[in-house]
Amino acid sequence: AFYKETPLGKKRELELVKVENTALKLPYKVLNPLQSLFYEYYKGGNALVSAPTSAGKTGIAFIFFHNREGRLVYTAPTKALVYEKARELKSLFGKVDIRTGDIIEEFKPVRSQVVVSTYENLALALRNKSPWSENISAVVIDEVHAILGNRGQVVEEVITELLIRDVDILALSATIPGANKLARWLQADIFIESRWRPVPLERKIIPLTKFREFINPKELDEEVKNDERMALRLLTALFELSDRDEKVIVFVPKKTVGWKMLEYANREKIEIANKTVPFEAEREGLEIAFHNADVPKEEREEIEKAFREGELNKLIATQTLAYGVNLPADKVIIAVKGYYDRNERKHKFFPDVLDILQEEGRAGRFGIKEKGFSYILPYGSGLQRIDDNLKKALSGDFETFISKELKGGNLLEKLNLETFNRLSLFLLVAVFHEGERFREFLKRSYSLSKLYNHPLIDQLLDWFRENLYLEGGGFKITEKGLFCIKSGIPPLNFEEFLRRKLLAVEPSAVYRPLLYTKRFDGLYFFLQNSPRFEKDREKVVSLLIPCGVDCLRDNTDQLMFYIKGYTFYYPNLSNPPGDFSYLGSDVLHLLRTLLELRKLGEIKETNEGLLRLAHSIKYGLEFEFAPLGGIKGIGHIRANLLKENLRTEQVEKVDFTQKVSSLLDSYYDTDVLKESLKELLVELRRLPPAKAKVEATRTVKVLERNRNALLVDDRILTTFGLFLFGRRVLGMKREELLNRILENAE
Repeated sequence: AFYKETPLGKKRELELVKVENTALKLPYKVLNPLQSLFYEYYKGGNALVSAPTSAGKTGIAFIFFHNREGRLVYTAPTKALVYEKARELKSLFGKVDIRTGDIIEEFKPVRSQVVVSTYENLALALRNKSPWSENISAVVIDEVHAILGNRGQVVEEVITELLIRDVDILALSATIPGANKLARWLQADIFIESRWRPVPLERKIIPLTKFREFINPKELDEEVKNDERMALRLLTALFELSDRDEKVIVFVPKKTVGWKMLEYANREKIEIANKTVPFEAEREGLEIAFHNADVPKEEREEIEKAFREGELNKLIATQTLAYGVNLPADKVIIAVKGYYDRNERKHKFFPDVLDILQEEGRAGRFGIKEKGFSYILPYGSGLQRIDDNLKKALSGDFETFISKELKGGNLLEKLNLETFNRLSLFLLVAVFHEGERFREFLKRSYSLSKLYNHPLIDQLLDWFRENLYLEGGGFKITEKGLFCIKSGIPPLNFEEFLRRKLLAVEPSAVYRPLLYTKRFDGLYFFLQNSPRFEKDREKVVSLLIPCGVDCLRDNTDQLMFYIKGYTFYYPNLSNPPGDFSYLGSDVLHLLRTLLELRKLGEIKETNEGLLRLAHSIKYGLEFEFAPLGGIKGIGHIRANLLKENLRTEQVEKVDFTQKVSSLLDSYYDTDVLKESLKELLVELRRLPPAKAKVEATRTVKVLERNRNALLVDDRILTTFGLFLFGRRVLGMKREELLNRILENAE
């Protein structure tokens, strides 16, 4: 291997390190070039390694952790990556603990030396002084380029606190511009920047216009605009640039383009793996699929598994796949929209060049194919321009998300609500950690190191005092402030909750600001083409009139649309999309948050009310029927089918203490129930009779399988019990625990 000690230094040769000559217990014979370089030069302190995907960065993390005492933490941006890295590290260390924010984890003490966590969970552990965060000696921050995106605030907070604690940091990144600035901020003792890929990449740039439309636009019953034309050409590119046995990912710049590609493929009788789609699907199968944040969690996991195992070879994806789960492909095809920004007077690309490089990281299957291929298909821009920008992509400036937000102009005038929210929580955390010396925390940060004395900081402090987050003129944080710090809820979200609890709106609307990590913006896209959509939406919006525009701005209307069960009437929804498909952990966090607020006297909900709220939000059910979600395996659509059926029998409420048998025993024959459910599916959900019969039969089977079970979600019940009574509830039977929770009003 060859390397330079400085960019202008002489080329040096490095002999690869044999594992047998080290004390490392790694499952391979020789360290690769990057690992060998790190092993030879790293002697302690902080480090930054910027190298392409699959360059062996997990091995570098192991070398970094080797022979250390104290807690070792590996942190990554997503749960999927946390579990992936935990598996890798477990094979090296024997045992690891995981912290992803799932509540149940907190009731299991950390016993391992190594903890793998999400960024947010590490930040909250540091704020709450969790026992496992007290003796940290070294931290690996994977995908550190996340500091450039909209989650950058939490990454910056974690790094700043670790720098102040003098904890050794290893930051890992695939693509990051101006990495030398990041290295200086980290006070890195070693900084390795490499373009070496274990699987070489061959890149070709081809104008998208070189590919014909997959379907003649004249044959389509719609106006073919830019997005539709891009989708038609990309489908042709996908099939022309890939062989039958190759795994290929097409990265699209917009979700609408991806869905159009899937719709046109469906029109041409190509089998699609997605079940929940914004059109009427004709053929299900594993020929092609679309992976994006709005795809229901269950379906997304099925698609990932099928692609990983080779059952599915053609995958359309948005850039979220490039930053999330690791799904290597033989080829990637990247659609790039070029445009001229008149405000900045320069040409730009979407996705930008850093995202393109990240997407290219998925090309190449190590140990399977000798080379990976990247086809960049620009639309609206010349080939040379995009080639030039890609070549100098990593030579740009390093700007965190916060520093970009605060760049130029009069900060006091340009500050928007979102930036105010981010800064206010960051400043509150600084005061929490350092008290009246909070400016020292800001100095050690990257984004605010030069703004620690800016009038904006004083303005934020005044706002904290006016709104009772700080006491008087000092720096003592009130209970209200501590609540935001320890829960992670931004102050503006908390103020909005306080406003809404005085209004005549439903509980889901009141508590929506506390579900601060959820956008709830992916539902209407799947429904808006239905003739009944506007009428359903008007019903929901009318319920939110007292709340005003804020309830539309944060998509409370979409959450309420889901809870009201109107989604049941749309046959193209097999599962709730996007944020609505994985609310299990969120409702547990919400339960804990509401219990804390009850202690503070901010709410007066009973235990039954909180239990109903959790079931209502998780399963998308009205309050009165929320316990139906507790039937194991029932899901959102079938639970609402049962609700509709109960209403035909003039039943207006079900209780947690009921057993599933109560839903069956009112029928002398399950065939009668099946027929009743089938009729509702045909009439209300507009399913074909044959499909409705199959679905009705499956629903009854779920009921029969759970005949003796209570109408309560096991996970919600157990976690709620843990919050109220501690670990002693783990040995209780469900009925005993439920009765204890319901008897204990508070």
